[in-house]
Amino acid sequence: MGKIKLKNVIHLLLFSILLVASSCEKGDSASNLIKQTKNVNDWIQSNMDVVYYWNTEMPQQRNLTLSPPDFYKSLLYQKDDHYSYIAEDYTELLNILSGVQKEAGYDFSLFRKDKDTEDIVGIIDYIKPNSPASATDLKRGDIFASINGTALTVSNYQGMLDKLSAPHTLGVWRDTAYVNIPLDVVTYEENPVFLDTIYDFPMYGTKISYLIYNFFAADNGDNSYTYLKKLNDIFGKFRDENVNELILDLRYNTGGDALVATALASMISNKTSADLFCIDQFNSIVDEQLKTQQGENYNKTYFNDNLPITDKDGKLIEPVTPVNKLPGLTRLYVLTSVNTASASELIINGLRPYMPVILIGDVTYGKNVGMWFIYETDPQKQKDNHWGILPIVLKIFNSENQSDYENGFTPDIPVDEYFTPYPDGSMQYAGLYPLGAFNEFLLEAALTDIGVLQTIVLRSAEKNIGNIRRPLASSLNRAPIRKNMIVPQKIKWNP
Repeated sequence: MGKIKLKNVIHLLLFSILLVASSCEKGDSASNLIKQTKNVNDWIQSNMDVVYYWNTEMPQQRNLTLSPPDFYKSLLYQKDDHYSYIAEDYTELLNILSGVQKEAGYDFSLFRKDKDTEDIVGIIDYIKPNSPASATDLKRGDIFASINGTALTVSNYQGMLDKLSAPHTLGVWRDTAYVNIPLDVVTYEENPVFLDTIYDFPMYGTKISYLIYNFFAADNGDNSYTYLKKLNDIFGKFRDENVNELILDLRYNTGGDALVATALASMISNKTSADLFCIDQFNSIVDEQLKTQQGENYNKTYFNDNLPITDKDGKLIEPVTPVNKLPGLTRLYVLTSVNTASASELIINGLRPYMPVILIGDVTYGKNVGMWFIYETDPQKQKDNHWGILPIVLKIFNSENQSDYENGFTPDIPVDEYFTPYPDGSMQYAGLYPLGAFNEFLLEAALTDIGVLQTIVLRSAEKNIGNIRRPLASSLNRAPIRKNMIVPQKIKWNP
């Protein structure tokens, strides 16, 4: 047997020490990860046990070793809860809820090319101002069939939507062929007010205000209340112009902040803080604690006299800003779609006891429950727990105790935004007119019902709601959390 050199022994010894140290580090790391996961799950469970609307329906046996998303999902009441949400970084949730996300700046809806094919096409719904998309020739009504050169199909479209957060190309129909349009992405801050205008028809003695409002948020997350103040200014303009009709376009509005929804309802209705807007129903634990802390009327929300601009303790900031209200409205027109959800439906339900609300478009989404946004606020604990959860905590009713829209609101005037019905029974796509134009199908239907237009195209005259061809998905699927109603967290407790 040959001699072993001392140098080789030293190398072998050093390698062994490093291997043992590495194994210890890996062991410690794995142990820390398990401990951290358990701590996060303990935090999730302690919150859900107290605030979750269906807390008595949660399983008794719980596996704390699951990843936080799997653990959270395991707690949910599968029969009725399709909405409760969790994210690893609560700051990303804050951004999305405030309309801030990485995107190219266009919204779209996806349809099967025809009922017998697996191929999918997208239709551009609108282009967001000052976005990368607005610098291209992409426009409302454009059809696209591919992303990054890959054709969209029923089996791949969900995965392809993930590609839209990075620079990409859309295969868009131009004249006789599809051409690739390159699109950059930016961190885009979307203003919820897409369009506001006034149509004057002096021959009818009618002034019609029109507002396209795409989500409920007070600001971009900076606590400036910029968006809410701007909305109030718009209603101040409507009031000063003595409008006597309002068309509120919520077809692309999937929900958001219930405080903003209450403020908007106050602007529309001309009701005061003496008038009841909605009633919240919580589980028995929250109900008991809130009654103790705030009294019997804790769950009642009244219309606003002043904008709900508050400090961190919920106190109105002085000087208060009065809500600009419309005294001349006797009814409200709302343009709807399958994406009209949550806080949008709260507007419809909350105003119905006070004025006729005429719906034009498609059946709404059907979400009569709200959630709290919960995250770890202790700076020390937050280092290991950056998760955010949005559990369903309440069901919401109007002042007449009505909350029966879990299947959506059916429109009074059904209109297919995308496809025109023909006498032979076929549905054909003929393009989309610009939002705000009199010949845009949903707006045209409203103007016709008001009585300022004398004719209406076949599409808007369609009366059979079952014939409306609905999208398979839309760009809103990229941010499903937007299809939620966030209500103020009134309770104080130590879970």
